[in-house]
Amino acid sequence: MDISSDTRTLKKGQWFIPIRGPHFDGKEFIPEALKKGARILDVDLPSYAKKYRKKLRCQVIGVTGSAGKTTIKDMLYYILKQKFNVARTLENENNEIGTPLTLLRADDTTDILIVEMGMRKKGEIKYLAQIVRPTHVVITSIGMTHLELLKTQRNIANAKAEIFCPKQQWEHHPRYAFLNYNTPYYSLLKKKAEKQGFQLFPFKGQDKVDANVNLCYTIGRHFGISDEEISQGLAEYQPSHHRLRIYKLSNNITLVDDTYNANPDGVIYALQFIKRFKGRKILVLGDMLELGKDSESEHQKIIQYVIDNEISCLFTYGKESEKMHSDQISIAHFLDKKSLNKQLCDELKSGDILLVKGSRGMKMEETVDYVKQHH
Repeated sequence: MDISSDTRTLKKGQWFIPIRGPHFDGKEFIPEALKKGARILDVDLPSYAKKYRKKLRCQVIGVTGSAGKTTIKDMLYYILKQKFNVARTLENENNEIGTPLTLLRADDTTDILIVEMGMRKKGEIKYLAQIVRPTHVVITSIGMTHLELLKTQRNIANAKAEIFCPKQQWEHHPRYAFLNYNTPYYSLLKKKAEKQGFQLFPFKGQDKVDANVNLCYTIGRHFGISDEEISQGLAEYQPSHHRLRIYKLSNNITLVDDTYNANPDGVIYALQFIKRFKGRKILVLGDMLELGKDSESEHQKIIQYVIDNEISCLFTYGKESEKMHSDQISIAHFLDKKSLNKQLCDELKSGDILLVKGSRGMKMEETVDYVKQHH
């Protein structure tokens, strides 16, 4: 189905679903949708999506994890679309609204649907899984995201494992789980997957980037894609906005925009990603939020990864990262973004590799835009 819940981007002929939220009622926008030539589908979105899911005959890949969900979703899309008609989550629409909307974008012509599934607290993955009913589950990693709400990493693992729902009578496809062998609580995930009848496919790598590539090959081969085709898909892969998006600037400067969000696993992945580039490497890190009482220690742990992945200059922004310290690398702390941006641009030299990352609330894309304007 060609659907939308946003009249700002609505196109003629699309189905408009008026969604009710805590601070808005989509029905108020029905007249505007009709003026734009849309058709109205006035339904309860989750209930309708559950019923619609039963009609789908395609394979459904559910992707969750503490980091790398969007990257893996997009990589798999470019690999699998070479042989199949593939639908996927748009950008990062992975919540209680975006996930059912993604389901409704599949139809009788869809062979594979890739659904990204996010969470902040216990119960949210279970809610989404009961709508999505994935035939294939991918858990990229169990990290420290949302510690503020979930308190322990084991609780995070249990919350992610809610994706393994009991099979219903109408579900006829065999079910498969692709789990990161090197992630904390792998055994817990394995046990919960096998209890619900999922056949297990472990994957691992020398680092997080290598693990993602190996996961793509594992899933590609599972669907009958040749290694040559998988390699071609990875070469054609284009990341979503603010997800390791690469820009070539003047003076041979490479800017890597990874500003959509940040948690320890995601920062480490990004550092390992840019280590493969040749040139002096600079990291701008905005605060990693929602780490609760572990915030100071988790920020400090990043220092060793900064050193191991050959970062020459570290700029930090925000109160959470202010206490980061090291005798091995100089750290410039900022609480004012204008000062950060100016000093950063003064520091940049020909051939530099610049990575900008930070939690959503830190709005580090403003630094990306500033660098683009001045280089």
